[in-house]
Amino acid sequence: MEPDYWLARWEEGRIGFHREQPQCWLVAHAERLLPRGDERLLVPLCGKSVDLAWLWRRGHAVVGVELSARAIRDFFAEQQLPATTRPAPRGAPFEVTAHGTLEVWRGDFFALDPARDGTFPAIHDRAALIALPAPLRRRYAQRCGELLAPGGRMLIVTLEYAQARMAGPPFSVEPDEVRELFGPHGALEELGAKSLIDEEPHFRERGLDAVVERAWLLTRRGGSEK
Repeated sequence: MEPDYWLARWEEGRIGFHREQPQCWLVAHAERLLPRGDERLLVPLCGKSVDLAWLWRRGHAVVGVELSARAIRDFFAEQQLPATTRPAPRGAPFEVTAHGTLEVWRGDFFALDPARDGTFPAIHDRAALIALPAPLRRRYAQRCGELLAPGGRMLIVTLEYAQARMAGPPFSVEPDEVRELFGPHGALEELGAKSLIDEEPHFRERGLDAVVERAWLLTRRGGSEK
């Protein structure tokens, strides 16, 4: 989607995708995603996700990336964390709002450059992949592969539903597409799946009778894969 689409949704408060609790797959599989317990972690298209604070309070340095200044302001205010804002290091085209080692970089995720900004031992895809139409999903997967350090891990959470019955976002991303997008970057493991149709009634309101949420763990080639 175009950046203006998401900026408008934040300004208008149309953020039904936001959740007040940490992502259940993250909570269940944090020890596999983050086996050392102190990894620096990237959260693309993070919005004001409470996952950022949950991860930071576990002892991780967290870098979220988000387009909306409103989302970033709301995140730090709601988490009651005083924050400072500064330019990103090394001339990166971002503005960084931070509380200690919890940072949210405001700007275009695709402008992250591993040669300039470094790579990450872990990436948490909270709802980024499913927010993107198909052409951008390919670019997104490629950039995540470049930003994930050798031996690093990425948690990916997708939705599956009859795309013809509901216009995204969120978009339906089938298992074969996940394998095609991320398989070239490392070992891809399916962690599990669950139905959301009764948990989230707004899907029925949009004409669906089945929605599956599925989680995956990607382990980047190179380095330890224990």
